[in-house]
Amino acid sequence: MRKAPQPPPFRLAGIEHVLLLVNNLEEALAFYEGALGATVESRLPKHAMVELRVGSSHLDLVDVSVSEGAWAAPPVAGGRNVDHVAVRVDAPDKNALRRHLTERSVEIFEERIEEPDGGVSFYVRDPSGNVVELMT
Repeated sequence: MRKAPQPPPFRLAGIEHVLLLVNNLEEALAFYEGALGATVESRLPKHAMVELRVGSSHLDLVDVSVSEGAWAAPPVAGGRNVDHVAVRVDAPDKNALRRHLTERSVEIFEERIEEPDGGVSFYVRDPSGNVVELMT
């Protein structure tokens, strides 16, 4: 029988954002803004990215058809459309979060300081290879 896991040193607070890959940012914005009513919160042209407000969450769009969005393009055509899911975590002790993941053999393959709030994002993969961003 499976032993109940020890609770983590953080609390899941909700889905922060989903990052979708699009082939034409203006067409995507016409759909998400015009048809669905999402609102633009920020534009990151150096990443060919727009962050949309969708209720209490974000939907991020990256235009992989332009050079600035090449960083998010799948290695093969049709390889994927969702880049990652970001989960907001309440983790007062970022080192405890890091230890918790390491002790469970969860590799942090990327770590980033979020601007302007100074929070930390840990990028990990689930057992199927899906990328999950844990945002403090």
